Amino acid sequence: MSEVSPVWVFDSFRPGEPLGRHAIALDDARLADWEAIYGAGVAGRLPSGILVAAMMEAYLKAFSPRPPGNVHASQTLAFGAPVQPGDRLEAEVSCLWKEMRKARRWVGFGVVLKKGDREVLAGEIRTIWAK
Repeated sequence: MSEVSPVWVFDSFRPGEPLGRHAIALDDARLADWEAIYGAGVAGRLPSGILVAAMMEAYLKAFSPRPPGNVHASQTLAFGAPVQPGDRLEAEVSCLWKEMRKARRWVGFGVVLKKGDREVLAGEIRTIWAK
């Protein structure tokens, strides 16, 4: 019998705390799924959007379950080293900050995608947390 994890609430987060790592393979299956939605890109080059999708996947897998009613307020992105089909990435997710603003619980999450020791994407996701 599997245990149900407690819902992540605002008080669960500690700024500076790592929340998880996730491996992401830019393999044929992932690329086929991308092309089924967005069409074929330029041969040998991956669209930057596939990295944003990988960032969001890592964020969603880092901690769950979440309370219903959270709002993805915004995100910032900084692209780094290029990636190629077949690359394997490591995603690191952390809590950057949290604060109360106008009676709302705001949490900033950092997601960094790396290929080896080279950063390919650094993003910050700002969320209004429901509980």
